[in-house]
Amino acid sequence: MNGYVIATLTFLIVAVNASTTDAMSRRPPKSEDQVLLMITDDAARVSQIVEHPSLLAFDSLDWKIPLGDQYRTELANGTVAYVAADSSLPLVNFEAYIRRGSLSDPEGMEGIGSLMARLLRSGGTARYPADTLDALIDLLAMRFTFSQMESHIIFNAAFLSEYADTAMYIMKQMLFHPAFEERRLERERSIMIESLRHRFVNPAPTLSLAYRKHQYPQTAASRLITEEALRNITRNDLIAMHENIFGTSEIIIAVSGKFDVEKMLENLNDVFSAPVAARETEWPPIKIAPDSRALIVHRNINQAYVRMGLPLFKRPHPDYYAVSLMNFILGGSGFISRLGTRVRSDEGLTYSIHSRAESNYTYDGTLFIDFFTNIESYPRAISIILEEIEKVINDGVTEGELENARSSLISELPSSFRSPRDIVSTYAWNEFYGREPDHFVKYPEELMKLTTEDLKNAARKYIDIDKITYTIVGDTTTIRAAPSDGFFDIEALGSKRVIVADSIVALP
Repeated sequence: MNGYVIATLTFLIVAVNASTTDAMSRRPPKSEDQVLLMITDDAARVSQIVEHPSLLAFDSLDWKIPLGDQYRTELANGTVAYVAADSSLPLVNFEAYIRRGSLSDPEGMEGIGSLMARLLRSGGTARYPADTLDALIDLLAMRFTFSQMESHIIFNAAFLSEYADTAMYIMKQMLFHPAFEERRLERERSIMIESLRHRFVNPAPTLSLAYRKHQYPQTAASRLITEEALRNITRNDLIAMHENIFGTSEIIIAVSGKFDVEKMLENLNDVFSAPVAARETEWPPIKIAPDSRALIVHRNINQAYVRMGLPLFKRPHPDYYAVSLMNFILGGSGFISRLGTRVRSDEGLTYSIHSRAESNYTYDGTLFIDFFTNIESYPRAISIILEEIEKVINDGVTEGELENARSSLISELPSSFRSPRDIVSTYAWNEFYGREPDHFVKYPEELMKLTTEDLKNAARKYIDIDKITYTIVGDTTTIRAAPSDGFFDIEALGSKRVIVADSIVALP
């Protein structure tokens, strides 16, 4: 230690001692009782310190699931809204779930719903030209977004409470009086077409699209947007689709933020004032019917991206909770799952592996296992996965695994009710899916009823190793030539298809 450092430390020590002495000189002297009390308090605090964090104990929280009835209302035209005041921030959050998704796009016009959703925000309205609307939204720091999924369109808005009246008027214009300006239509069409040209660049999304084609051939669930379809869409087509969608009662709203509830209901009744037709969306028939055991998509990469799939069911379904717990233990819990522990941690064959039991309320979902690994290693990885699946089928799961899975899923429940915004959004989705109002009360009760035997039965019922399909993205030559060495052999599967990535769109 050099002289400069020693001098500095000495100065600091002297300064601290002087400061402490000076401070103590200004304090009244403590009595003997006060000193003893301080010593006793310090000893009590020390005695509460545990030797290890695992020994920490906390009082249980008396938390109950908030019911949605107190937030639910029906507007004058029959539209359902969940409304909650929240004064924590001077903001308003608005969400609308509209039951019309890409599954309803007419054949040959795939992408029309997505294009319409984009233009609801960017295409101008009867009151505001597109450029004026953009400037107004930017000036008031508002946010409005539309996005289309398979079975619904989601509309999100966020704005300062002081601009609520203006925001609600803009919202009414977007939702019910869109202009679909030709100039903006061409711009959005060009953006979508350009994105199509890059959708097979990354192997992970390529795998997802190929898997859809593999599992649901010749159905609306596997149709992909094409450049030709987008170019066929006209402004009149968008107007007709909009009138068909927004003239129905299949819209559910969730609103939260700093506002007077009665005033907000007045605004909502003004925005949703048009009469609506009570009509239930009819989805096209969709079934799982893969035409081969394996679909191999060629990409010149040194890894294999693999998805192993089995048919499941459409929700609501009495077996869903048993399947979801079984899936959690098998691969749904990530690194701590059986597949994560064995394939990733023990064998070092992948960085990421997981399984998923799809929760689909529109058509039958699937149970799949997803991972990537070095191409030469994929036969061994699949063999280990099949071994772990057989263990679940033959031996079931342990009581400890079941308890951990149950507690993990139940402990996630409060995160759906953290704030008024979470509460109204959760219950709006709940009604959108057609579940019972007390679904979240019954959810933990249903999980607690299940036994290890129930999970074993679910595995035996829904997992048939001989019916697993394999969708793989990678270098096809290396994939087919990879030595099995007693492990999984893709050539032994029999029926398989080999294509290049750009051919995915052309699959039936």
